[in-house]
Amino acid sequence: MIIKIEKFHFILRLALVLALSGLFLLIFTPFIVPILLAAFVAFGSEPFIQKINFQQHFNSKRRNFFILGLFITLLLVILVPLTVFILRILKGLRSLSAESMQNSQFFQSLVNLWEKGQTLLTRGIDSIGLEIEILPGKDEMIAKYTPVILDKATLFLGSLPDLIMALIVFFCMLFLFILNAAMLKKFFIESSLLPEYEINLIAKKLQASCSMILISTVMIGTLQAFLVALGSSIFGYHEFFLIFSVTFFLSFIPVVGAAPVAVLLALISFLLGNSGDGVGLIVVAGITGSIDNILKPLIFSHAEKSLHPLVSLLGIIGSIIVFGLPGLLLGPLLLQVTIQLVPALSRRIVSA
Repeated sequence: MIIKIEKFHFILRLALVLALSGLFLLIFTPFIVPILLAAFVAFGSEPFIQKINFQQHFNSKRRNFFILGLFITLLLVILVPLTVFILRILKGLRSLSAESMQNSQFFQSLVNLWEKGQTLLTRGIDSIGLEIEILPGKDEMIAKYTPVILDKATLFLGSLPDLIMALIVFFCMLFLFILNAAMLKKFFIESSLLPEYEINLIAKKLQASCSMILISTVMIGTLQAFLVALGSSIFGYHEFFLIFSVTFFLSFIPVVGAAPVAVLLALISFLLGNSGDGVGLIVVAGITGSIDNILKPLIFSHAEKSLHPLVSLLGIIGSIIVFGLPGLLLGPLLLQVTIQLVPALSRRIVSA
C-alpha cells in the first residue's frame, strides 16, 4: 500500500513538473529566437568575462558594474548602426519613386552594367546572324523592379515593431544570462538531471562552441564587411551601409564568404571601363579573403573537430529556413555543439 502511494506521488509530481514546465515554455515560445541568440552570445562571451575578472580580481559588485558596462557597450554597437540603417531607409522612402531611384549612384551602376551586357550580347548574336532581344531594356527593368523594391522596403518597415520587441527581449535575456551565469549552472547541478561531470562537460563544450562561432562569424564578419564597404566607398561605390550589410551576412556562409562582394563590384567596374577601381577592389577582395585563411586557423587551431564546409553550408541553409536570418548564427552553433556533444554523451550511454 505504501509503495502504491509513493508511486502515485511520483507520477503526480512528474505530471505537475511536466505541465508547469510546458506552460512556462509555452509563454516564452514567441521569443524563442531572441532568447536562443541571447544564450548564444552570453555563453560565447563568458570566457572573456571570466578572464577579465581573474586578471582584475573583481569582487561581486565590481563584476556587476563591469557586466553592465559591457552590456551598454554591446547595446550601442548594435543599436547605433541599426538606427542609422533604419533612418536611411525612412529617408529614402520619403522621396522614393522611379525617378529618384534612377538618380541613385548604385542603381545607375547596375543600369549601366545591364546596358553594357545587353550591348555585348547583342553584338554576339548579330555576329552569328540572329536578331533576338534576350535582355530587357533599361526602362523595362526600372518599371519591373521599382515596385518590388518599394514593397520590400515597406514590408521591412512594417516588421519594425516585431524587430524592436525582439531586440528588447534579446538584451534583457542577455543581461540576465551573463549576470546569473553561475546561478544557472548551480541550478542545473543541484537539479540532478545529469551527473555534475556531464553538466560541466556540456557547459564546457557549449561555451567553447559559442565562443568560437561568436568570434568567427560576428567579429571576423564585421571586420570583413567593414573592409569591403570601406574599399567600395574609396573605389566608386558609396552605398556603404548596403554593401556592409550584404557582405556581413554573406561572411557567415561557408564556401561563399565575404570576398565575392568585392569581386562582383570589381567586375562591374571593369565592365564600365573603370580599370583602376576594378584593380583596387580586387586587392580589397584579396585582403578580405586572407582574413579567413589567416585569422581563423590561428584562432581556432585548438579546435578538436570541424565540419566539412559543404555540410556547414547545407546546415546554415536549413537553419535559415527554420529560424530566418538568426539561423546564420544558430545553425553553425547547433552543428558544432552536435559534433562535440553527441559522441561524448553516446560513449556514456554505451558504457552505462
